[in-house]
Order: sequence, then structure tokens, then C-alpha cells
Amino acid sequence: MVVYFHKTNIISLLSVFPILVFDCLNFGQKQEFLLAPVPKFPYFKFIRLILGFKNLQIIFYDKETTQLKSEKKGTTILETALKHDYPLYHLCGGNAKCTTCRVYVSEGISNLSNRNEREQLLADRKGWPSEIRLACQTEVFGDIGVRRIIRDNKDLKTVTSESKSSKTGEECFAVILFLDIKGFTSFTESNLAYDVVFVLNRFFHEMSEPILNNGGEIDKFIGDGILAFFQIPNETGTKQSQAKENQNLKTETMKSALRACLRMFDQLQKFNLEMKDRFNFTFDIRLGLHAGNVIYGDIGHSEFKSQTVLGDVVNVASRLEALNKKTNTRFLVSDVIYDTIGKSLSIDKKVVTKLRGKSDVMKAYSVIGFKEKDPILFAQQYFDQINAKYPSWIHIYENKIESFRNKNVNLGISNSTNEGDLISLHQVIESIVDKLGNPKSLKKEISKLENYYQMCSIPRENFSKLVPVFLTTLEETSSELWNHEISLVLKEVWTDITIQLLES
Repeated sequence: MVVYFHKTNIISLLSVFPILVFDCLNFGQKQEFLLAPVPKFPYFKFIRLILGFKNLQIIFYDKETTQLKSEKKGTTILETALKHDYPLYHLCGGNAKCTTCRVYVSEGISNLSNRNEREQLLADRKGWPSEIRLACQTEVFGDIGVRRIIRDNKDLKTVTSESKSSKTGEECFAVILFLDIKGFTSFTESNLAYDVVFVLNRFFHEMSEPILNNGGEIDKFIGDGILAFFQIPNETGTKQSQAKENQNLKTETMKSALRACLRMFDQLQKFNLEMKDRFNFTFDIRLGLHAGNVIYGDIGHSEFKSQTVLGDVVNVASRLEALNKKTNTRFLVSDVIYDTIGKSLSIDKKVVTKLRGKSDVMKAYSVIGFKEKDPILFAQQYFDQINAKYPSWIHIYENKIESFRNKNVNLGISNSTNEGDLISLHQVIESIVDKLGNPKSLKKEISKLENYYQMCSIPRENFSKLVPVFLTTLEETSSELWNHEISLVLKEVWTDITIQLLES
């Protein structure tokens, strides 16, 4: 390195730093000195300061504040900690294969390197905010302040119990659903324990299906109640287009949650027919729905954890569900839900109240359905009716498929299939209809329909020709239920399904 000094500084520099070696001295001119390798003399820090160097400082804010100094830019947080024998867990050896070295950056986040590919992969999987960094992968280019997340063996046990897919804590927007059975205590008092458990499990299954089939997740079963949520990812930016897309996602998520709730009442009606026959007892439910930002992560003992949602939004949803009892309603939604999609809802009561634990007055709305028919819910309700009143329709459709095959397919080159090999067409169509509100699950069910057609020796190019066959079967079988409106809805739904069949 070449450094220039003015002649007035030469004498003083030589007296203080004998390690400086010069090759010429010509007073009155700017001099050029060559620095030999600098040993670790007491003058070292001052020399580095003159030459423009400065020690980087990493401050760990734990029980005691600890300052660690790094003499080289680009050194990772973990490397500096190890150099100073500072206790920072790194079970994988600093290879980004665990998260035990992660730290929370409280100061100087702009002085850190961007996440590399390995750290970003973990951050995305765990839902970390920008302040949580892997010490083994994060390079330091200026002063920073951090806090260890893993401080002792108890912390370590908590973290090492996390699965690869577990969430260590994130904030997201979610629609929270609380469900409770009305009058379930009286059923438990008059029936055997085995019957109570059996019925409750059946009930949970029937009520959970609409949640899962509309993109929701079950958080937990609480006694005779259900806590569920429908979430969307965090906002990824502040651009106007991204904000609009995020608002659209919130609207669609709320509608999916509403559809799930209304579908629960359909499921309850079918469930009660069976319960009336077997136990001479019927059930009713109360629902509460609210939306907002929640905390989502793995909560519990290191050996008994579950993913759950936390926050005030969850508490409000729970209290809305309980409010149904006082207001003699079945399904209450918050003003947040109503302000977003209220124009599409049919409301029979508005409630102004103070919820327990809340100082502000809040509005709640009793929902009885959508103002205009929701295509997915409409189609599902139609199939409920045709399966109940005209269960033979599926056999008629199977016969029509066989006739279609005989007329349109060259059986000489078709696949031979034994009747026993065929999967149940009724179960396949029923699953498709149930999962219309969940595109991910729907895709799997559509592949089963493709397998059925192929096992019937119907080539892919003829799949679209089966759409009118399917619709004609429904119209002829259920003339009392059939009308122009249901015809348009089912045609659109089954055409979309067939398109996905052809694209799969």
C-alpha cells in the first residue's frame, strides 16, 4: 500500500513509528513511503486509523452487554464470535443446515450482507422477518447490535425440536373462525362415553371438511369447538399493484371463509338426519368470524408442539362466537369482514356491542347467506339434493359413458379393464364437487377422474365430448331441480374441470 504524507509530518512520524521505511527524503516535496508488514505493536490501532482502517464492533445485548471487535470487513457474525470465544450455538458447524446460530439484529442492519441463497431458503421456510439473520452466513461491514435467540440449553432444546417445515413465528393476515356446538353438554349427560367420543369425532370430521375444502386450516379442536383460520402471505412490497393484489387476496380469502361457514350449516343438516335416527338428538352450531393480522408459529413444549395462531384477532373471533348466545343468532361476523365484503352478504341483524375485554364499541352482523348465489356453493348444494333425492343418477351416467365409448372409441385398440378395477365414479365426482373451493386439493381429485376415463378406455381427445353427456344426465334425472340458472353454473364448472383434465 502507498501512502502520501506532507514533509512537516515526516519527523514526528519517524519518531513515533520506527516501522516506517522510506526510500527517499526530499524536503519541500510530497514524499512517498512504503509500509512494511505491520506487526502487532501498540501503535497498530493508531496506524490503522491513520491509514483509514477501523475496527468493526459487534455488540451482543444479552444479560450482559458484550462488545466484540473484528479487524476485517466481510467476516461473519459467527466467525467473530468464535474468535472471541463468545458462546453462540452452531450445531451444524456453520453450514446453514440448522437455525441455532440465528440472531436478532437490533442495530445496524444496513451494515450486513444480503441473505445468500442458503439463508434465504431457511428464512422463507420459517417466515423470518428481515431482522432475524443466520450468524454463520451474515457478513458484517459496519457496527451492529444483535441479540442471541438461543441462549441456553433450554432454548437449544426448544429450537432443535422444530421440524423443517415448522414456523418459528411470523405475522400474517388471516380470517379466524370459531365454532362451538350449542347444547352439547346435555348430549354428554344422557349418553355413554364411547358414544359421546364417537359422535364428537364424526361431528368434527363433517365440520372440518368445508374448512379444508375452501383453503382453510384447522388450528385446534377445543372441547366441542373448532378454531380454524384462512391465511394469506405477508405483503411483499408497497407498490400500488402489489397493494391492490393483496386487497384482492384478502377479499377472496374472506369469501372462502364465508363459503366454508355456510357450507357447515349444509353439512350439519345432513349430520343431524343421521343423529336423529341413531341417537334421537340433533345439534346446532354457533360461528364467529373476524379478520386481521395474527402471529403464527409453533407453540408448546419442545416435544409437544403445534402450529397455532395468536393475537387479539383470535380473541375477538372467539367472543363473537360467544355473543351469538346473547343475541339469539347463529353466525356473527365482525365489522372488518362486513366492511370488505358486506355488499355481497345477506344480513338479518346488526349488533352494536362491547366485547369482553374491549373498551371500544364494535359492530357485528348476523349472516344468513350470500345475496347472489355463489357458484361453488350453489353447485355443492345442488349435488346434495340430487344425491339425496335421485341417487341413481350416477349409475345412469356410468351407462351413458359406456354407450359413448362403444359409439366413439375403437375398442380394438382400447385398454381392457375389468369392472372390479374401476374406481368409484360417484366418490370421485363427490370429492371434486366438495373441493371446488380449494384449487390445490381439486387438482388431485381431477386426476382421479382422468384415471377413471382412461380405465374406461376413453382417450383424452374425447374428454370434452363427455361434458354434454354429464349435463344431460343431470337434467334428465333431476327435472324438478333443474333450471336455467343451475344449468349455466354446472356447465361452467364442469367445463373448467374438463379443461384442467386436458391440461394435466
